[in-house]
Amino acid sequence: MSYFVASDKIPISQKSVRIPAENGVNYIAGQEIRLRIDPSVKFFNPQETYLEAKVRVKPPTYSASGIDNLPCPTKLSLDAETGMQCLCRRIAIHDSNGVLLEEIDNYNTLVSLMYDYQTNDSLRGKRALTEGSGFPVSDSRGTNGTTRSTANQTRNNNYWRNEHGTLAIMNSSWTADNFVDAKCIIPLHTGIFSNDKIFPNMLMGQNGITVTILLEDNSRVFRQLDGAMRFRRLPLNPKFRGRTLAGASVVNNGSFNEVYFKQENSINQAPQSLPFCVGEKLGFQRWIAGNASVVAFQNASHLPVIKSIEVEGGFIKATLNASVEINGKGMDASAQELFAFSQSVSDATTYDVTYEVSDVNLIVQSVSAGSQYENEMMRKMKEGGSINYDFLSTTCYKHSQLASDRVANIRLPINNSRAKSILCVPTDATNYTTKQVLNASETYNLISNEQTVTNECPDFYLRSNRPSLEGITDGIVDFQFLYDSKLQPNRRVPCSKVASSKSIDAQHLILLDQALSQAGITGHSFQRFNQNFVIGKPLALGDGVYNGVGKDFSLQVNYSDSSAKNKLWCCYVHHIRRIVVSGDSVSVEL
Repeated sequence: MSYFVASDKIPISQKSVRIPAENGVNYIAGQEIRLRIDPSVKFFNPQETYLEAKVRVKPPTYSASGIDNLPCPTKLSLDAETGMQCLCRRIAIHDSNGVLLEEIDNYNTLVSLMYDYQTNDSLRGKRALTEGSGFPVSDSRGTNGTTRSTANQTRNNNYWRNEHGTLAIMNSSWTADNFVDAKCIIPLHTGIFSNDKIFPNMLMGQNGITVTILLEDNSRVFRQLDGAMRFRRLPLNPKFRGRTLAGASVVNNGSFNEVYFKQENSINQAPQSLPFCVGEKLGFQRWIAGNASVVAFQNASHLPVIKSIEVEGGFIKATLNASVEINGKGMDASAQELFAFSQSVSDATTYDVTYEVSDVNLIVQSVSAGSQYENEMMRKMKEGGSINYDFLSTTCYKHSQLASDRVANIRLPINNSRAKSILCVPTDATNYTTKQVLNASETYNLISNEQTVTNECPDFYLRSNRPSLEGITDGIVDFQFLYDSKLQPNRRVPCSKVASSKSIDAQHLILLDQALSQAGITGHSFQRFNQNFVIGKPLALGDGVYNGVGKDFSLQVNYSDSSAKNKLWCCYVHHIRRIVVSGDSVSVEL
């Protein structure tokens, strides 16, 4: 028996290197961040490379009185599902000679897809700690049967100062200073930086590789708390108890300047549990037997703006800046359900909130293989050898579709010799303003109108506030791929049950699960299959690949007459890409 085995394995050492951005210190929406990994970092572990930065929300100028059309304060954060990842619209990686090694357009939409399906509580918790995303915490959960929300962190949030001190501190006016720098560290979900093979940076030319990140527009990244919004999950909002501690109702056209909230939806004895802030403008909505109507205030000069928040008798009390009067039926909490929501955004003419990214660094795990290995590698290269570096990458092909199109024929110019799968995301292409995205009053309705009217959905409303990041069903009937002169599959895949928001279409989910697996995305959860709708098609199974060179690919989609939105299809073709290093040249094989 032999105890010694011949092996070409060599000992290596690893250390962490922090590389700052080379083209600035602070960045805003629409700007590019450039980071260059110098060839002095000869080899690095791409899977353990992270982007580090600080993000600060910068609100618009607030109204001083609340009686004009200027913005009023509200609590804002980045997208709760993706965190800082939503700021990255496009990522490109070049070598020293400008050769494009990899580029992913609509990168944040791809990450949204990944985080909605490859997720569980452990992953959500890790992302909340490091990437600035949300988490469905117990101290802000709903108690009225709504679906679980990751965007309702009222007490401990990454993006604003969480006051746990005296009421005097809490009741100071909410200003831009309440928002703080959220320090985030995110992985880059590109093919190169997701690979588990050591990357030979010393062979990429005299300047190494350059990573370029284009930042997303302001209008697509900000969110209000779900518990403060009218059109997200209405029964999750604070419930009106009365105008006095005893729960007295508001008579028809009666005036009041204090509001007490019920101890439901985790609105308990902590003032921080209220999803509103001082200076926020309020509205109220009745909800009786599936019917909802907004409670109107009679005098427009006395709008319900919060002056202070405190605890009295175990209930949260909000004192208003002036007495207001109800126009119509009054407010009787004992006879009807009354929910409070924020009007700070909807009552403003515009709500131009921005963000700033600062202190950007790329944290790279530099690997040293020793001079002997490096010399041997360079000797073989000089003797005519080459290095092939394979990684699973993706290319985004985009297609526009009008809402009036009942049949969409989406051509995909695939020219990959080792394709794995296709993931097609039909995003809402409407050009929304920041106010419209925050308010979610005109965005796509994620549940059917029938469910809203008959109150079949526990959320009552559920409008999307992520219009560019998630796919919409929008009345889809079925789909079918056509490639290699054959229909794949040979029968249309029905999707009408998914579009109804009431059931599932099994074949669609089976294909999607296979396509996700081939794309390197583990489908831990399909909870959001009809909220982030994706059409998937595996091109091979297991370790197999499909040669798409010279093939004519197209996706045929049929819609009913209920389509409401223009759509931008982001079709991600996952494939194995190869970097070939030969002599002094670097080339890429698709």
